[in-house]
Amino acid sequence: MGYPSRNDDKRPPAMCCARELRFIGRAARASFPERFPEVWLGECGASGLGPRLAEIINRPARLYLERPGKMLRPLITHILLRAFGKKPRAYAGILGAIELMEAATVSFDDIIDGSATRRGGAATHMVYGVENAYLAYQAAYNWAYRAFLSPRLKLEAWRREELLATLSREIFAYGYGQASELYWTARKKAPTPAEYLDMSWDRIRFLSFNGPFRIGALLGGAPRSEVAGYEAAGSWLGMAYHLHGDELNLFPRSRAWGKPLADDITCGRYTYLYLKALELSGPGARRVLSRALGDRAVSAAGLANVIELVRASGAVEENRRRIGIFYRRAVKAIGRFRIGAGYRRLLLDLAGYMAYDRDK
Repeated sequence: MGYPSRNDDKRPPAMCCARELRFIGRAARASFPERFPEVWLGECGASGLGPRLAEIINRPARLYLERPGKMLRPLITHILLRAFGKKPRAYAGILGAIELMEAATVSFDDIIDGSATRRGGAATHMVYGVENAYLAYQAAYNWAYRAFLSPRLKLEAWRREELLATLSREIFAYGYGQASELYWTARKKAPTPAEYLDMSWDRIRFLSFNGPFRIGALLGGAPRSEVAGYEAAGSWLGMAYHLHGDELNLFPRSRAWGKPLADDITCGRYTYLYLKALELSGPGARRVLSRALGDRAVSAAGLANVIELVRASGAVEENRRRIGIFYRRAVKAIGRFRIGAGYRRLLLDLAGYMAYDRDK
């Protein structure tokens, strides 16, 4: 397999695990049909609607599958399956479903955030319209559940129940977190940094990345008593990944960063980084930062000034300090995994890339 050696720890996963990611990419593209099967449509009372549904659901749902991201989430599950002695190819449907869920939820995020681009191209709602993008998000996310219901998984009852129950529970937590963020944005009411972290904990954990860790542990055969440890690793790592992404939004390290510079600010989204800048800045700078949030007409020079105020406030250092706390908790949890040392080292290397080294 193409998994990295210890010396590859700063290399992006695409360079270290190219073969695995090609396999995951194929699984992701196969996870949602270009057109719904006619037999299935007949069972749903929708015979003859295949071409129309392809236009308004299938194509929007597949847009981000054809424009893949880093695919870190299914890669984590892939690594854990190997670590437990499983053959990942037997779980292609699951790996594809994980990426399908990610593609669906970021499509919804783009609608909520008003983001015009994703992964170097126009966002789903910009191509197909908000209504179709929303329908496609719902259809794709629900379709992904089919993989977890497959009898071919041959899971113990408690493992299947845990998979389905947590997937269902966390989509509600995700919605609650989204609602909180929408409230703050619409009311222009700044949460405290602590409130923002609580919201993020609800909103991004499954996406980043306790779901993939849990799924790998449950499918791999981890004892029931140890599953929570895998979830914890994913949750803490997800928080570190999220805060690092907020920093990249203002201070990108690569031309391949797939979104407009500082669109968190221009779209009116609070981040931990920006909230700390507001907290740490003097009155004059705080007024400038407050006025800039949600100002889509801000000039390039004005935006550059706002970014410099964030840098000068000391918020970047505070953001990195918080990333360090979350990263160390993730590392501690991964260190307890009862898997081979090589796989544990690989997950630690991947954690470092996600929390610190990724540039997009």
